[in-house]
Amino acid sequence: MDIYSPFNHLQSPIWIFDFDHKQIIWANDKALPLWESTSHEELLSRDLSKDMSAAVEATLEEYRETFKQNKTIKTWWHLDPRKVGKNLLCNFSGITLPDGRIAMLVEVIGDESSLRCELAFSDCANLALLFDEHGDLVSANNVFTKNYGNDLHNLASFVGDSDIAKQWIHNARINQDLKHSRLCWTGQGHIWFNIEAKWLADKSQLLLQIVNITKEKENLQRERYNAEHDFLTGLMNRRGISSALKASHHFSLPYNLLFLDLDSFKLVNDTYGHAVGDKLLRAVAIRLLDTVKCRGLVARFGGDEFIIQIEERNTPNLELLTREIITTLNRPFYIKNIGEISIGCSIGTAQYPKDADTFETLITQADMAMHCAKKHGRNCSYHFQPHLAETLYRKNALRHHLSQALEIKDFQLYYQPIIDLSTMMLKGFEALIRWYDDSLGHVSPAEFIPLAEETGQIVPIGSWVLRKACEQLAEWNQKYDTKLIMSINLSRAQLKLSLVEELVLIIEEYNIDPSQIALEITESAMLQEFSEAKPCLDAIAALGFELYLDDFGTGYSSLSQLQNLPISTVKLDQSFVQNEQDSGKAIVEATKAICNKLNLKVVAEGIETKQQLDYIQSCNFNYCQGYYFNKPLSVQDLENGILSSLLKHSDSIESETN
Repeated sequence: MDIYSPFNHLQSPIWIFDFDHKQIIWANDKALPLWESTSHEELLSRDLSKDMSAAVEATLEEYRETFKQNKTIKTWWHLDPRKVGKNLLCNFSGITLPDGRIAMLVEVIGDESSLRCELAFSDCANLALLFDEHGDLVSANNVFTKNYGNDLHNLASFVGDSDIAKQWIHNARINQDLKHSRLCWTGQGHIWFNIEAKWLADKSQLLLQIVNITKEKENLQRERYNAEHDFLTGLMNRRGISSALKASHHFSLPYNLLFLDLDSFKLVNDTYGHAVGDKLLRAVAIRLLDTVKCRGLVARFGGDEFIIQIEERNTPNLELLTREIITTLNRPFYIKNIGEISIGCSIGTAQYPKDADTFETLITQADMAMHCAKKHGRNCSYHFQPHLAETLYRKNALRHHLSQALEIKDFQLYYQPIIDLSTMMLKGFEALIRWYDDSLGHVSPAEFIPLAEETGQIVPIGSWVLRKACEQLAEWNQKYDTKLIMSINLSRAQLKLSLVEELVLIIEEYNIDPSQIALEITESAMLQEFSEAKPCLDAIAALGFELYLDDFGTGYSSLSQLQNLPISTVKLDQSFVQNEQDSGKAIVEATKAICNKLNLKVVAEGIETKQQLDYIQSCNFNYCQGYYFNKPLSVQDLENGILSSLLKHSDSIESETN
């Protein structure tokens, strides 16, 4: 059978090239226009070796060796028949001739006009350079000279280093597989190439088959820039400054890392919207760059947080620099259509390598120091101290163990007696949560409650306290036939209308009179988002629950808010009760006077001495609690003590009546 017959039905241009005679020995009709030929006879009579460079000859020999291994090649190929340049995407494969020799079957997949997109990413493929054993250029194929001229003379110029050129020739000679991506000199400019090198032992020559990947490199560099820079401000982002600083660590030059957080930025966003907030962030970035100048790097870490790296040799006085930055950001910003906006900033600092030798640790340390700056009044700077790390470790440990404790409800409630000062009898108890962890020991509520509020865990914890305290009250109601008051603390996060539904379900489940439940809300919680909390408090009060205002005097509440809250009782903070100075007594007496005017009852917290009790009684307070009477007690201690005597007292009254 004719070896060419299988290709007659194909619609793409096809021809067969004879390696030995350097001519086409068969072609279909569609191949003729590509070769600028009018007939098969004319095309088959051409001697293609006349215009064939040594580099192309060497490439074709490599193709022949590839076909012997039954492999195919897909690449772009440049033809120049009758001086008409054409870029063709071709499939090259081997075909065995009747005499047993291997020829090259070429199938054209598409030309430049139909495959511009693929050509754009394979620009100037099938470039070839041939060097002798000394590295001098022997030949460059027509595609290379057409695109880059003929000013290249040797391998050392091409790779930009004579030692690398010698190494390539040496490695190729010992049959090492050489593949590189490198920025090379073409004689006219620098171009990124993918390079495959092959040593032609019979000719002692080095053949380089190269592909221009400059556009790919530019795309990668653009993608990397975008990945490492903040779109909004143009500054480096977290990833960018991390890469830059990690790369510089091997120089071991000391530097200071500043973690900067804008003060009151959330207020700007809430007041004017995020578009104005974005404009402000861009303005802040410009000022920071102008302040830092060439002394270091500035990056936007995220949100309203910025990172500044300053080499120690550029700024010997770090405190002076932080004051300069704070002063700069304190100047009002003018935002179009809004006017002037004023903000401040808090800065935490840490030093490499004194404080830490990794970027991640430095960031953590500077962040901790920044939060300390906020606690110290904001608009200031604070340098990292080792004890902050211990605090952070403790906080992380607490967070982890608190999650576990919440999952298994590993808490206890203790109850502190509340005394009715008019009768000196037990009025009820305040339920207080306690937590003992096997690893951490006894953890103070003052430590884990703020953490729970920060993490949002306070809501399920608060629900557990509410249900557990009501369950205990129901049990005591039945066991002691009394109507004690149970005082339960609420978090600001619980003050939602869903709390009302929860309370209804609890009193129905445990058959409790709502008037026996006093829900305590701190003064500061009342003041936060007052308009949102008030509907919830009104609904709770309407159900018959008592509402206490806890820690009165510490939250600076206005009298207008105080009189609009549906509260029945105020609890004066123990710091005023225990203050025996005239100023403390003045606050105690003023509080009682205010509550009398507003028809509110008053509880004095923290009674520890007989003298304090006598003074509170003289001020006509309604109730009190404190260590003078009892510390918070477990259920067992209460039932063996106070409640046991209460039961005996009840029994004696009943027997006297009988």
